[in-house]
Amino acid sequence: MIDKSEFYHGAALIRAIEDYRCQSIRRHDFGYVVNDSCLVHVKYTTKAHSPWRFTISADDEARLRGAAGGFDQCVIAFVCGGDGVCAVPWADLQSVLTTPPTWIAAKRAFSACYSVSGPGGTLKRKVALNRWPEILFEGTSE
Repeated sequence: MIDKSEFYHGAALIRAIEDYRCQSIRRHDFGYVVNDSCLVHVKYTTKAHSPWRFTISADDEARLRGAAGGFDQCVIAFVCGGDGVCAVPWADLQSVLTTPPTWIAAKRAFSACYSVSGPGGTLKRKVALNRWPEILFEGTSE
């Protein structure tokens, strides 16, 4: 039987693997490393419809803060059920978080972008559905 985490992580990672800019993906203690320069932490929900909510635990936050410094960038990939992947750089996401444990919500109307919010507010820019896996290859040493 396929574990749910394998199913949702695989759904996100297959798009990265099939991108021509992807040279490697390897396992990391807290996610995956793409092209030795981008740490990706995947969170998922099985909920079918917007809004999708994700928990950011104190352990998640501590590990992301610690790991982010060792890479060109750190991205959180929120797998929103079967809808898509809402990818946000860790540096941007911190602006809407509060003291952990906390939460992140992603909302998307039909043919629209994701709106990402948390207890600390809403991200200023919306996240396009096609941002994944593009974001993995921006600003990194390929």
